[in-house]
Amino acid sequence: MQNSNKKYIPEEAVKRLFTTPASDAERTIVEKQLGRFPRGMVAVGARCVCGRPLAVITRPCLEDGTPFPTTCYLTSPEAVKAVSRVEADGIMREYNELLQSDEDLKKQYERAHKYYLEFRHELAVSLGDSEEHISQMSAGGMPVRVKCLHALLAQTLVMGKGVNPIGDMVLERIKDEFDPNVCRCTTPWSDDAYATETEVVVEDETIAKDKTAEGEAVKSDTTTCAEKTVQVAAIDCGTNSIRLKIAQVSEHGMKDIVPRMLRVVRLGQGIDETHRFADDALERVRDAAHEFAQVLKEHPVDAIRFVATSATRDAENREIFEQMMIDELGVRPEVISGTEEAALSFLGATSVVSRDELQPPYLVVDLGGGSTELVLGGDGDCLPAHKVSAAYSMNVGSVRMTERHLHTDPPTEEEIQAAIEDIDKHIDDAFKVVPAGRARTIIGVSGTVTTMAALTMGLQHYDHTAVDGVHIGLEQAYAVNNRFLRMPRDCRRTYATIHPGRVDVVGGGAVIWSRVLERLAKAAYEDHGGVLDTFVASEHGLLDGITLDLGRKLLATR
Repeated sequence: MQNSNKKYIPEEAVKRLFTTPASDAERTIVEKQLGRFPRGMVAVGARCVCGRPLAVITRPCLEDGTPFPTTCYLTSPEAVKAVSRVEADGIMREYNELLQSDEDLKKQYERAHKYYLEFRHELAVSLGDSEEHISQMSAGGMPVRVKCLHALLAQTLVMGKGVNPIGDMVLERIKDEFDPNVCRCTTPWSDDAYATETEVVVEDETIAKDKTAEGEAVKSDTTTCAEKTVQVAAIDCGTNSIRLKIAQVSEHGMKDIVPRMLRVVRLGQGIDETHRFADDALERVRDAAHEFAQVLKEHPVDAIRFVATSATRDAENREIFEQMMIDELGVRPEVISGTEEAALSFLGATSVVSRDELQPPYLVVDLGGGSTELVLGGDGDCLPAHKVSAAYSMNVGSVRMTERHLHTDPPTEEEIQAAIEDIDKHIDDAFKVVPAGRARTIIGVSGTVTTMAALTMGLQHYDHTAVDGVHIGLEQAYAVNNRFLRMPRDCRRTYATIHPGRVDVVGGGAVIWSRVLERLAKAAYEDHGGVLDTFVASEHGLLDGITLDLGRKLLATR
């Protein structure tokens, strides 16, 4: 980061950037951070002390000619997550009020806007890009509003403290979670090829620079210890989607090889009524399995486990599906019970290191297309955090509730009430088995939960790194769930955050999620007087649990 006592000169800053343009290895790291190819990336604008990118510089016009005003783009998963949390806490309202009442702050913010435009102009001139459609547009709401803290923090990281006052405030507020001078990069974002090419190691800075200058390869000490690993694949086929994950598993966790491939196949189409797989649903899942088979050829594994859940449990003609998967993938799907599904979901949700900061007991909610699992584990005393104490699988899910009750677009109040009564009956049964009131932390997993979390956060596009681990207030969740439950499907389709395959059923998922959250909060208050007013959204659930469980069992045999 730049020295805050020096005047910022955009022209010089752009010249410095072009002395070290983005390498292929850096693009690979950023692609892993974002979960997609970094379009328009021309340079790394800010780095962690370990050398990995924190923010990148994107060109004013993408390769296809699309104008792109966000020149400084935040990529660090740790920074994105930390900023998303403070955004979800409503801090932007406070910053906007400050902007209106503090004249000095207002002038500094306007100056930050000016620097941003000057920086992008120098970039456009150097690259020969047009600024026609974005010449007076900066980012983050500048110069009059605060709309996106991610963009403002990115400017602070790229241009240094003293340029954007709001970005500086954000950096100070999240310093316990993210600090550019303290490496908190998490394992999934490491990359051996990158480390070799850039010769980065976290050690005394002067020594590292001397070694690099002499041409000596710098390697992390962790490479000296050969750790036993296995490479495994997991496939989870539910009511609405089928997913594939390939990972290296060790006794310390797992490293993604293919993080997650998801295809919405709606295998459970009409199954609540017919109890049979529809022919077109089977064809959709066959196409997805064929695609997965090609990926598996490119990434050989030591073992593979294919798990089928709610829809397959209910299907009278499931043997057709099973044989189809054997033909395509060479593996028979295991139709697991709701209890085993719950346990694997809990394993996946609680296996992530960052969850250690959460207070047990944990109540994991896996809200699927055909069923919803409630899993309680970890008592904060004798029972380890990853051990299940009670679990129950409810026969309610986003697809099932939509097909059973929400027939009108948008649904009528009568349909919504019928769905609520149905859901509440299942929750009553679940609470007889699971002492849900003991929970101190709610962790929500699955596409419905993470999609609704992203909508609550106001994300314009789904970003799994921003959603994973974010704390969402229950009142905020209720409001957003209610809004999208009652929203016409054509309106839902305008939200890029919602996967097209979830548009018609996201309302069914939203009503389940609201009822579960409300009942859990009430049960906790009645049990121990505590207030559960937030939940944690997690990208880690059943698929991660299958992967870890398979990998650990395989390691135990070696």
